[in-house]
Amino acid sequence: MASDNAVLTQREIDALLSADVSKLDADSIVAMPPPPRKDRGERRVKPYDFRHPEKLSKEQLRGLQIIQQGVASAMAANFSARLRAPVESRLSALERGIYEEYVSQLGTQSIVIIIDMSPLQGYAVTAFGLDVAFGIIDRLLGGKGKQPPRTLNRDLTDIEIALIRHIGMDVARSLIEPWARIVELTPDVSELALGPQVMHAIPPSEFVITAWYEIRLAEQTGGISLCFPLTILEQILPKLTGQSLFDNRPSRKAKEEQRVREEQILPMNVLVRTILGSARVSATDLARLEPGDIIVLDREVDEPLRVMVGNCERFAGVPGTRGRRLALQVTGIVDDDGWVRPFEDDANG
Repeated sequence: MASDNAVLTQREIDALLSADVSKLDADSIVAMPPPPRKDRGERRVKPYDFRHPEKLSKEQLRGLQIIQQGVASAMAANFSARLRAPVESRLSALERGIYEEYVSQLGTQSIVIIIDMSPLQGYAVTAFGLDVAFGIIDRLLGGKGKQPPRTLNRDLTDIEIALIRHIGMDVARSLIEPWARIVELTPDVSELALGPQVMHAIPPSEFVITAWYEIRLAEQTGGISLCFPLTILEQILPKLTGQSLFDNRPSRKAKEEQRVREEQILPMNVLVRTILGSARVSATDLARLEPGDIIVLDREVDEPLRVMVGNCERFAGVPGTRGRRLALQVTGIVDDDGWVRPFEDDANG
């Protein structure tokens, strides 16, 4: 085969000139395409969708997916505890898009709840159909959790709105523990509406990440969605990596201590009182009491006073004054047998 730079001989040139080209059919002449240009510096053109931009990397999306899978487990636990029935929840999809497209998928027969993502600046949106809402309401009111046989074209009652708000709070609380490895959330339900009437919560063209969950209750299946705008995600993007998620993962012991502290100790109000003594006085003598009369109690002067925590004797102390106020100095613990054990004995033991 001749090379690309081969030169025609004189005989080949004469043969080409003497050829009768008039007999050739014009349709049979095929133009040879020009050889492709080999530009070694040519850059590949990557298509870019301006309506669905790539705002998050694959690693950040994977981190967000791990968190949302934890939200699904927490949601099932919260619903099961409220309904006293087994509830299954799983993450079915994690989609990217814009808020306008998300709202268009909800339909008019949906409950839309705005969640304040404090301390993050911004709001998230959760939505679920009336079939899910009325199935949970039926269970809360003593039923079996069945969905209504037909669509209810009426306004929600005050009781139904209150119960649906509790459902929204369960969804909001499901975010606390899975998101704890990134930020300590204190979410709260800000607004509730029937149908996509809360477009003002997030701009229509805002980029969002939507998590879709499948809920199973009493052989009924429904869907719940959680929509997070980019304004919230931008505040936590540096922490949405695999290493950061594992580094910031709270330990089981710390979470258990926090649960005990927040749910049991802090909200409790306990009455603490000291009993000086007791005495039996007849109603006749009680009616005749006058200033200056003395009632003899059943305790000695040097006997320590008992401190009641609730209705149980727990401590012992000595009365006195502090400034112009009465005071009690706690000196020991009352054991289960009713004996006073001084603090010095506890320290030595």
